[in-house]
Amino acid sequence: MDPQRRGALSLACVGWEECRADFVIDRPSFRYHAVELLAGGQWDVRRGSRWVPAAAGTVVAYGPGRHGGIRARGDGPHFKYFADFKGTGAPAAVRRAGLGRSAARLLAEPRHVVELYEQLAACAELPPAHRAPLADLLLRALLERLGAEKSCEPGSAPQPRKVFARCRAYLLEHYPDAGGIGAAARACHVSPEYFSRLFRQYSGQTAARFLAQLRVDHAAKLMLRSDVTVKAAAAAVGYGDPYHFSRVFKRVHGAAPRSFARRRR
Repeated sequence: MDPQRRGALSLACVGWEECRADFVIDRPSFRYHAVELLAGGQWDVRRGSRWVPAAAGTVVAYGPGRHGGIRARGDGPHFKYFADFKGTGAPAAVRRAGLGRSAARLLAEPRHVVELYEQLAACAELPPAHRAPLADLLLRALLERLGAEKSCEPGSAPQPRKVFARCRAYLLEHYPDAGGIGAAARACHVSPEYFSRLFRQYSGQTAARFLAQLRVDHAAKLMLRSDVTVKAAAAAVGYGDPYHFSRVFKRVHGAAPRSFARRRR
């Protein structure tokens, strides 16, 4: 966006990043207000003078005069969404997002927040006359949605939701090599039946659908933002059979993976 724009709340930039294992941000201050969603992988976030572990699904805020730190932990993959913005209404909007006092919080269900980040990033494809007005509206919606989402804080959730958060975090961190739902359930020390029931209850979709969505979304990004083939993208997210991958991809995205790969050309 044009950095000279003025307004109560104006988007400066937005995007999705896949980060290396040595990725780190440690800013005592930043020219924009930033809200980032750690969407996959293992992370640490800064709290005062300490670094503390943060699960996938954690949202982090920093900005002018406000220290913020994020660093990757483990081998990955690590990926995150970010939105940087400015304006006289930015501090109040950050508070409404539930990030006024705390620089980070773990969302119980970030699915709708991810969708809003994706819609914001897609504004780059709009005609210039529509790009900034729609982006600013979606930014307001993103911050408002963050404020409406429940946090998953220690001691604040009933035991089944805590178990669901742990199972969901496992899939977010290990989806390329998690195997099937049975293997994921064993890694989380629950039965496959209970694992599946938790996802239906707390995410509104099956565990298999959630896992497939993670895998094909990452594969789509790889094909859009790099030169990988459909076969290589399938292998990168745990599909040994590219034909099976194509069927799953089309079921989730409504289009064959080759059509995504052609968009970059």
